[in-house]
Amino acid sequence: MDKKTAHELIEKTFNNAFSEEQFTVFAKNLLNDFEDKHNQYSGNLIWDDYKEHINTYKRIGKYIDPYGEALDVLIVEVKSVTKLERARTALRNFVIKHLSKFEKDYALVAFYSKEDNGNDWRFSFIKLEYRSELDEIKGKVKTKKEFTPAKRYSFLVGKYEKAHTAKNQLLPLLQNISNNPTIEELESAFSIEKVTDEFFNQYKDLYIKLSEHFENDSKVKAAIKEAGIDNARFTKKLLGQIVFLYFLQKKGWLGVAQNERWGTGKKRFVQELFEQAQNQKLNFFKDKLQYLFYEALAKERDNENSYYTRFDCRIPFLNGGLFEADYNWQEANISIPSTLFRNEEKNKAGDVGTGILDVFDRYNFTIKEDEPLDKEVAVDPEMLGKVFENMLDITERKSKGAFYTPREIVHYMCQESLIHYLDNALNSGTSSYQELGSDQTKLFGGSTDKKGNLKIKLEHGNQMLVPKKDIELFIREGHFALENDERVATKGETKTYQYQLPESIRKNADLIDRKLSSIKICDPAIGSGAFPVGLLHELVNAMLVLKPHLSYDYLTEKLKGFGFTHRESISDSRYIYRLKRHIIQESIYGVDIDSSAIDIARLRLWLSLVVDEDDLDPIETLPNLDYKIVCGNSLIGMPRDSFRDVNVEKELEELKDKFYDITDEKEKKALRQQINTKIRELLDSAEQFAGYKIDFDFKLFFSEVWREKGGFDVVIGNPPYVNVEKIDPKVKAISKSFRTAHLKYDLYVLFFEKAIDALKPKGTLSFITSNKFLSQGYGLKLREEFLKHTITEIINFNYDVFNTATVRTCILQLNKIQASNNHSIKIIDVHTKNDAVKFEKLMYEHINQVVFNSTESNNFRINLTDYKLKLISKIEKESLTVEEVFSVNYGLRPSSEKLDLKKDAFIFSERENPKLKDYFEGKDMGYWKIKNKYYLDYRPDVMYNPMFENLFVTEKLVGLRTLSDISKLRFIYDNQGFYCNDSVVVLTLWHLFKNETNQTIKRNITENRVVNSKHFKYRYAQAILNSSIIKFYFNELMYDGTHFYPNHMKVLPLKKASTEIQEICVLISHFNFFLELSNHKIQFDFFNQLIDTIVFELYFPEEIKTAGKEILKHLGDLKPITDDMSEEEKLAIIQSEFERLYDPNHPVRFAIETLDSVEEVRIIKEALK
Repeated sequence: MDKKTAHELIEKTFNNAFSEEQFTVFAKNLLNDFEDKHNQYSGNLIWDDYKEHINTYKRIGKYIDPYGEALDVLIVEVKSVTKLERARTALRNFVIKHLSKFEKDYALVAFYSKEDNGNDWRFSFIKLEYRSELDEIKGKVKTKKEFTPAKRYSFLVGKYEKAHTAKNQLLPLLQNISNNPTIEELESAFSIEKVTDEFFNQYKDLYIKLSEHFENDSKVKAAIKEAGIDNARFTKKLLGQIVFLYFLQKKGWLGVAQNERWGTGKKRFVQELFEQAQNQKLNFFKDKLQYLFYEALAKERDNENSYYTRFDCRIPFLNGGLFEADYNWQEANISIPSTLFRNEEKNKAGDVGTGILDVFDRYNFTIKEDEPLDKEVAVDPEMLGKVFENMLDITERKSKGAFYTPREIVHYMCQESLIHYLDNALNSGTSSYQELGSDQTKLFGGSTDKKGNLKIKLEHGNQMLVPKKDIELFIREGHFALENDERVATKGETKTYQYQLPESIRKNADLIDRKLSSIKICDPAIGSGAFPVGLLHELVNAMLVLKPHLSYDYLTEKLKGFGFTHRESISDSRYIYRLKRHIIQESIYGVDIDSSAIDIARLRLWLSLVVDEDDLDPIETLPNLDYKIVCGNSLIGMPRDSFRDVNVEKELEELKDKFYDITDEKEKKALRQQINTKIRELLDSAEQFAGYKIDFDFKLFFSEVWREKGGFDVVIGNPPYVNVEKIDPKVKAISKSFRTAHLKYDLYVLFFEKAIDALKPKGTLSFITSNKFLSQGYGLKLREEFLKHTITEIINFNYDVFNTATVRTCILQLNKIQASNNHSIKIIDVHTKNDAVKFEKLMYEHINQVVFNSTESNNFRINLTDYKLKLISKIEKESLTVEEVFSVNYGLRPSSEKLDLKKDAFIFSERENPKLKDYFEGKDMGYWKIKNKYYLDYRPDVMYNPMFENLFVTEKLVGLRTLSDISKLRFIYDNQGFYCNDSVVVLTLWHLFKNETNQTIKRNITENRVVNSKHFKYRYAQAILNSSIIKFYFNELMYDGTHFYPNHMKVLPLKKASTEIQEICVLISHFNFFLELSNHKIQFDFFNQLIDTIVFELYFPEEIKTAGKEILKHLGDLKPITDDMSEEEKLAIIQSEFERLYDPNHPVRFAIETLDSVEEVRIIKEALK
């Protein structure tokens, strides 16, 4: 299909009310090989639990993609427009039920309602996924034929929607008539990421143009300077206000006729207002937008129906502060050229119009924030957050350390925080459970394994009111049971319909709801508000799931608290609005140093309220969030021992409560001044005591939280990552007041400490940060702090989670409770982006927290599963440490402080005089030999650290000290007397230093060490130290991603072996030494594998023998090479040995190639990938 025809087909299908005939034509052209079906279901053929949502549905076709994946094409008529917009989970679950019945995994679905003649409808792609589990023993992922909640992606289409996005993303598939689209290509066409990237780039261009105009406009500069705000914030807020207008007109709240109800307003009110200004030759911003912002939407009017005379229509008074003027708008005389709103310029994609209205008109706006399982391919409030945080240019982002958290991670962290909160709140003592054979739970399908056997679960804890596994099901999957359980609650259980929510949740619904209603949550670096908004959604979902199970008396009491007097007259939307308002007022707190971040976070909370206001008259005003979402520095507060005026704090609490709901402009201004003055007086007093500037303090600003609970129940967020050199000097000045400010710490370390201090006892912390604290030196004090509490989980991402940052991250969650001795931390270690399924399917491994008490520097070795610990124990069994066999020392430092000489004064590329010594550094090392050499002027009398001469001239092994990757670990053998610097570590057999006079050697040498060393040959030790087993051992216990220190080398385990076995290793090491720099790569790789296999047999003799993989018994007749042989003679012997052992029928080659069948070997090799 040519481009023009494809354009016309998309516009005819998606720019109009729904037409079954037109949709069928589109589907046939999109899918090419489309098999017609004519199945229609209505009335009693609709499942009972969906009858209140669905009128009829049709299966109009079936499609098989080139890989054999089957897809159904459906048309679903829903009961009402409200159901279309709001019952997203129910509609998705309905299609899941259909796909399960017809054994399909995918569907393309048109959802519409006859209530508005199909004017607004949805075109959706829905996919089922299967549950995966991790076999912790074998480390393998298994897929089980059990459905997990489906994912749905939707285009917003219809008479009042633009088809710009659908056109861009579906066009390539329509044009490709020669190939049938794959399921993957269809899914990609519904990508929200493409829309986000495109919208962000155009939004950023708008910001730059608008900002540049304001920068060059003297009136604007004067007005915002007088108001004390900067250009960047003014520009961002203005764009945010205009976006808000698009959401409002989407709901039909703007331009409502005087006697008409809310929701019937003009869907293009803003655009018509612009055209009006053009026709009247007025400035759109000065004469229209300012009045809309700062009068119509911001000022309370006495008339009942919010009629606004200037625009001759109803405009809702919203309150809240979004449209409060930050500057004297009536006197400022600010105008913005109309070309910044509309013009005829073309953008890079060829679209006409680069003005604000041009750009916004091209996109669909949806006021409901996306959930990970249900995404609308449109601009939503969550996308605004992403756009805002991406608006920070690179230098600003680095200085603020701000990175946008992907919504899947926000969703996970919010759910886990609630799970831990409820477990701590409902069950006394710390509780945990373990399901033998699996740690996964699911809502549907019962509790049997794949063979139908009952799974056995172990419960641990005291007074288990609600088992944690039930809490997990409730929070993670409870909303999928809502339609079913509502039906059962009203009609009773039958053979077909039984409760799906666990009994312990239903029986304790009142208590759980009360706990959720009283939760206190804080994000100390709120950014665009992703986490508070995420928790708001999770709390609403959870409380809606509980609602059918609440007792009559409790629900009546709750409704009275929301201001309802008659239960029967309460609409769902009004209930949800009041519920959200209660949560925002009672539960959510946030702080950020960036005032623009505060603006966008408040905006998102207001939008989350607006989405649930349907058919309300009057429209309820938005709350004032000045003292809930606060601009300030979370790290600089009042000193811990400073005096607190409890009476003033209580007075402030009462004033803040009053401020939350106040709507009168003058009263609000006066009350704000009163509150701010009292706060400032307390801060000024604290500053005199502390000696530094303070603009925020948790216990002062949020004193009600400490009075009621002694701290927050949940502290959650993504704090900034800023290296100590770039940290705000005001924070650095008080660094000594932090317990965790250690070495070259990062800013997020201090946020962790502040978060723990802000928690109440048994509170829950959930942060995503850089993962460097797990093992880096600067994280030592932070790790010690964590170990005072119960770490519940660590999710480690060894790839770039943030598109704008090359930083490895991890999620850490803890409870502020002392850990029990048998407490296990849930671990997910995601090695690559392709391995992200481990996180998506929550495939946890476990590690006992006490393990971290005994690791070097309390490093959090999250890969140390029980099985790996057993492997390490086997490796250590009957082994000697390197220190018991070798003297371990740094190389020399070729520089002189005494003479102020640098390295180049001692190192030469040519031997300019015979006294110069052969010399190399770490960069010159191969895996078995020295590749390059230089010459050293060894002057121990002036060198900074010359070590001692015998260290270099004596036969030795040399290990590389800096490893960018674990595979770089290597030791070379030197018997030529090379000198080396401190980029390497020197290992010398103790017996060779028996007569050494160096004081360090004399202090550490013992007779036992001398005896031990006589039983080891250098090349044998080299073979062990270069092996996979040693790499695994070091990687699991000590590796920090960079360093390999002498203290690390000293504890490596060396297995004793007979002289015969050592000689075999010496021979093969000699082969490798000769081959490394030759062109015989196949031979070199084979002998490397051979010696690695020998080491496996040395450390796991029984396992190798049982598997029939022994090779040492086949290597007794290896031919040696000697130093007096010519190069050709050596190569001839190596080649003949290679051909003999590499023969496909030789047991050595067979053992090498099948060694992974030995469990211990496979685990080690997997760990090193």
